[in-house]
Amino acid sequence: MIDPQFIALQEALAGEYSLERELGRGGMGVVYLAREVQLDRLVAIKVLPPELATRSEIREQFLREARTAAGLSHPNIVPIYRVGERGGFVFFVMAYVRGETLGERLRAHGPLTPAAATRIFREVAWALAYAHGHGVVHRDVKPDNILIETGTERALVSDFGIALAQDAAAGEPGRIMGTAQFMSPEQATGEPLDGRSDLYSLGVVAYLALSGHLPVRGSTTAAVLAQHVNVVPPPLREIASGVPSTLAAVVERCLEKTPDRRWPNGEAIAEALEKSATPARARMPMALRVWTQATDPLRPLYIVWSGLFTLGTISELFGRGRSDWLITSAFALAPLIPLTIFHARKAYQAFAAGYTLRDLRGALQVWQADRREELAFEHGGREPRWMGFLRALTTSLVATAASFMVTGTHRASIRMAIVEASILFGAAVSAAISTSLGVSFIPRSVRASLVGGLRSKIWNSRIGEWAARLLAPKHRKRAVDADERPTEMALGLAAEELFATLPPAYRKHLGDVPDIVRRLEAHASVARTRIADLTTLMTLGSETSTTAISSAGAAPAGLVEAREAAQRELRSAVTALEALRLDLLRLHGAGADADLRPLTTSLDAARQLGEELDRLTQADRDVRRIAPLPIFEITPPTPA
Repeated sequence: MIDPQFIALQEALAGEYSLERELGRGGMGVVYLAREVQLDRLVAIKVLPPELATRSEIREQFLREARTAAGLSHPNIVPIYRVGERGGFVFFVMAYVRGETLGERLRAHGPLTPAAATRIFREVAWALAYAHGHGVVHRDVKPDNILIETGTERALVSDFGIALAQDAAAGEPGRIMGTAQFMSPEQATGEPLDGRSDLYSLGVVAYLALSGHLPVRGSTTAAVLAQHVNVVPPPLREIASGVPSTLAAVVERCLEKTPDRRWPNGEAIAEALEKSATPARARMPMALRVWTQATDPLRPLYIVWSGLFTLGTISELFGRGRSDWLITSAFALAPLIPLTIFHARKAYQAFAAGYTLRDLRGALQVWQADRREELAFEHGGREPRWMGFLRALTTSLVATAASFMVTGTHRASIRMAIVEASILFGAAVSAAISTSLGVSFIPRSVRASLVGGLRSKIWNSRIGEWAARLLAPKHRKRAVDADERPTEMALGLAAEELFATLPPAYRKHLGDVPDIVRRLEAHASVARTRIADLTTLMTLGSETSTTAISSAGAAPAGLVEAREAAQRELRSAVTALEALRLDLLRLHGAGADADLRPLTTSLDAARQLGEELDRLTQADRDVRRIAPLPIFEITPPTPA
């Protein structure tokens, strides 16, 4: 059915705006999607309900506050284009944001990830800081007033100043207006407000978005308001354990009952959120994920096979006759053949999808960092005593059974053979139980270094280059999107492609360009990984073992300095790569009259930078060798 108000409003705005449909409605009016005829753009028009528009004091206050909000110009505030009256309607026209509200996203998909929540609330905090600086208090910050733009994921705050207009226009002192679930204590009691009231409401929104639960709940509006005033909500991490403690602390400070104990302004919140944010790591493309995570399903069988024949080889070497040890060694190494074929096939799939050896190396580096982080969480904290007992028992049983097989004790008598079989069976059962319970038989530092270690050595060596040339098909299925690669890798590939298409005489004169490009790219990649690791360590600082940090002699200030140094290295390497690429582009455009001097100058500078970065990298390795920084450990909470 067509709403009569829709028809009446369209008649009033005919020639200026063409209404298309209703977008939503609430206590303060109806919002329509319309097209502005003159500029041919989509807009949203919010109309004051007719029953309120007839009251002159409400209408005047609505227009005054809407004009105040229209004076706000900020990237994270929905702009208001026009405020006016026409045909008995009081309305304002604002930009149409194609997307969804935060409330719609939460209802459809549940709580946000910490990274997504940090980004959204940092932008909302910027918007609130700007509005408060211009004397406008929102008074109705809630998920349905936060829009998320499709494509950019930019957060925009809507309905600025309208809740304030209602309260001021009602002409009733102490009247409580807004949405009860998101009101500040002072708003709930009708006290004077400032921008810190909006910051409390933002904390409620953040609490809900991260946990899926409101900090206060009640069966009636009065009960909810009373809890805002009197009840301290449960700590956020008790409801959502995956939220970093630094982010939870920012949200909980917003929820302080006394305004003086909250953040002083939105800028302070944005700055705190920026410090707590870990750099978002782009999702690895599917083909590279499949390659990095590829595990031969028969690998456990190969391990058992090789282990048995290895014991047989040792037994032959320690026995009297040594004629068969070559045969048993060959059988022990035989699984390498199917394993090599399996991984070669997976690598071929990645190459056929359009990826290069550089892509594989970069993906392996990212996977190693992620896997080490997972291991740190999985095996972090103090180990229970029973795990140590199981490890010792299993190790002793396996060692005893192996010694029997190597020394040939089982051949002495049937009784010894039965004893050996019993010990071997006990070792197998103990190992199975220990593995299922998460007992680790490899020290943490060694385990971290083993993650992808062999694959990394192979693919970063001459063997990897030879395998890439052998496996890469001549005709690839598709070209890889540029945004799937880190900046340094994209610049390096572009520079090498430009160099490869130069005339032979130029390539001979500039022969070390590929080597310099690869060195700079490698330094940038290492710096980028180190920035991510240090940021993670700083963010989780309150959750990590203090001994893990202090054992490296690195206080939090030291971590900040280390990250800033890595950021400088990344900028320097990428800038040098960019200079080389631009000089190669100019060389291509100059034709036969090309001047090689600018490129030669850039090469000299890049060469010197590479040598300096080499020295810094070696110094960092020396420091790590003397005082290694172990993988951070998740410290379990102290029982109450």
